[in-house]
Amino acid sequence: MKRRVTLNLHPGRNLLLVVAGFVALATVPASGQEKAAPAAARLVEEAAAPVYDVVSIREFKREPGGYRAEMRFNPDGFAATAFSLKSLMCTAFGVSFYQVSGGPDWVESGLYTVQAKMDEPATDVLAKLPPDQAWKMRQRMFQAVLADRFKLTVHRETRQLPIFALMIAKSQPKFSPAQPVPPAANDGSGPNPPRPRGTMSMRGGPDGMLLTAQGATMDQLAAQLAGQLHTRVENNTGLTGKYDFTLHFASDNGLNGSNSDTVAPSVFTAVQEQLGLKLESRKGPVEVLIVDHVERPSEN
Repeated sequence: MKRRVTLNLHPGRNLLLVVAGFVALATVPASGQEKAAPAAARLVEEAAAPVYDVVSIREFKREPGGYRAEMRFNPDGFAATAFSLKSLMCTAFGVSFYQVSGGPDWVESGLYTVQAKMDEPATDVLAKLPPDQAWKMRQRMFQAVLADRFKLTVHRETRQLPIFALMIAKSQPKFSPAQPVPPAANDGSGPNPPRPRGTMSMRGGPDGMLLTAQGATMDQLAAQLAGQLHTRVENNTGLTGKYDFTLHFASDNGLNGSNSDTVAPSVFTAVQEQLGLKLESRKGPVEVLIVDHVERPSEN
C-alpha cells in the first residue's frame, strides 16, 4: 500500500489541501445495522492492532523560502514531514481539519517530522488484509503513536454548528456530464496521460486556487469545499452523476474580505458564476474531535 500527498507551502499562504480518498471518515453503525457488517470487518475492528517497532519524532524548523510538506505510507511504515499535530490527527482519526477542536495553539502551529517503521510480522499482518481494512488498522496504529508520544487523549461530540448546503442556483448547472476517456488514451501512453476518472486536484498560486475535477461527483465537490470553508458542506444538489469542471477562486475563500494578491472571485461567487450552484448558510450537526489532553513530544 502506498499513499502520498505533497504540499508546497510558502510564507503568507494558508493552503489547505483535501485529498479525496486519502482519509476515510470513521462511521458508527446505526442501531440494528451492526449485524449486517461483514464478519472480517468486525474482526479487524475488534482485533488488537500491531504496533510500530521504531518511531522517531522531531520538530520541523521552517525555512525563510517556504517548505515542502509530505506524508507517505509504505508497506512497512510511514513518514510525514512538516505536518502539524492537528493535520496528523486528521489522518489518524479520519476527520477533516475543521472537525478538530481544543488544545493549545502549538497543536496547529507547530510542525513535526515523524517516521515510523513496523517489524516484519506486523508488515505481514497488514499485507494480508483488504486495502480498506488495512487502512483502518493503520489508522489505529497511528492513533497509538499520537497517544504514546504526544500523550494525546480525545473524545468525539456532535455539535450544532454553522454549515453550508451546496444547491443548484436559479440557473441550470454550468457543467456537463463527464466525457468517456478514449480507449487509446486510457492506457496511460503518451507524454501527458489523462488522470483517472473520479479524481479532483487542487493547486494554489498567486492568482488564487484552481480546482480541477474529472469524472467527479457532487459529494466530492462538497468535501473539497468543506476543506476550504472549514466546516461541513452538505450536497443538496440532487445531482447523482459524474462531471468534468474547473473552479477558480481566491485563496482567502471570501471569508476575510477581498484578497489583494489576486483578482479571483470568492469561493461563493465562483461556485455560482462558474458552476451554476450556490452555497447556502445554515446550521446542522457536525461531529467534532475534542482534544482532552496533549503534551509536546520529547525528540528522539
